[in-house]
Amino acid sequence: MSDGKLNLEIINQFAISLLQQNSLDDLLWSMASNIGELLGFEDCVIYLLEDDQLIQKAACGVKNPESRNIKNQIKIQLGEGIVGSVGLNARMEYVPDLSKDSRYIEDEFNGCSELAVPLLYEAKVIGVLDSESSKVDGFDRRDLKMFESLANIAGARIASAIAQAEKEAAEAELVKAKLDADKANQAKSDFIAKMSHEFKTPLNAILGFSNILKRNADPATEEKLDKILWSGQHLLALVNESMDVIQLEQNYLKLDLRPVPIEQVVIGCMDIMQSEARNGEVHLEFDCASLQLETDRNRLQQVLMNLISNAIKYNRKQGQVKVSAQPVNEAELEIVVEDTGVGINATDLKLIYEPFRRFGSRQNEIEGHGVGMMICRQLVEALHGSIHISSEVDIGTRVCLRLPLKFHETQHSAMGG
Repeated sequence: MSDGKLNLEIINQFAISLLQQNSLDDLLWSMASNIGELLGFEDCVIYLLEDDQLIQKAACGVKNPESRNIKNQIKIQLGEGIVGSVGLNARMEYVPDLSKDSRYIEDEFNGCSELAVPLLYEAKVIGVLDSESSKVDGFDRRDLKMFESLANIAGARIASAIAQAEKEAAEAELVKAKLDADKANQAKSDFIAKMSHEFKTPLNAILGFSNILKRNADPATEEKLDKILWSGQHLLALVNESMDVIQLEQNYLKLDLRPVPIEQVVIGCMDIMQSEARNGEVHLEFDCASLQLETDRNRLQQVLMNLISNAIKYNRKQGQVKVSAQPVNEAELEIVVEDTGVGINATDLKLIYEPFRRFGSRQNEIEGHGVGMMICRQLVEALHGSIHISSEVDIGTRVCLRLPLKFHETQHSAMGG
């Protein structure tokens, strides 16, 4: 076989061997072993560049007395020694007689001549391929040419393996970070759930006994008991909202799905809210189609009660709240709650779903905890709907819900419901 055909055969064998390796570590050790075997070199060391240092990563010959073990691994600064010079200048160097070159850094082999070639990817040095011979002028022109050819092939493959390794490391870090975050969230949720339960038991007892005491209380005592009841109910509402948030975050929410007449739900909500509307001197009205949708009645009512309550609380005297429910197509129902209240500015509107945020100059006068809108959105999404809010300061606010007339069980199951 001619030298040209032999060289092509070596290059082909080397390229095929690289395709069979998956990890960076496998690739480097395979390269070192194959280069030594294919070219008949006594020694071959692969250096990779890390933070301006060339670090020995794989070898064959004296540097590799045991499987995948580099004896006395060394690190060389860029510009230091022959290997460092090749790494810095990105040019091959052949030193036929090491005794005449003061840059030589002694290693396990202690050769008489040295050949070093940069490993390049997109014209940047990513490492150095190095070999030493026990003979003076131990490498001929063919060795230099073949060593450089194999280094060119190796550079691109190593760069690809490094990128893949970095990607896998980043993905593993993301998975670990997510697991850590999930554990932290679960611990938080478990703590809040436990504390909520511990709160509710004595709180219900306080509310119950306060109501009993009110039956025979004198006016002064009754006033004090009313304050206890108000505070207790306020705290109980916060506890219940906290539990809703946990259930929604953890996908623990159970939905009771059945056909629901939307007109009945809206009228029921309006009846409950009439007292609050009268106290605020706000007029309520509704316009609902007589149709049914498949949904969780209690959860839908919870959303509407919150929206209507907000529309009343943030309204003006002699203001108006209107609730309408009409089909928008054969598959969807649109429910709109609009008011003539104080409105929300554009900056606050962007933050409307963030928990524990309350807006407007009257926020300290109005009862609430700042989690209602966040819960509303999550409940609507759990019902496979969407919510959109538009508002103008001193004009009013319009909240639009879109809900499916038919709930898809497959999506519900995927939620853990």
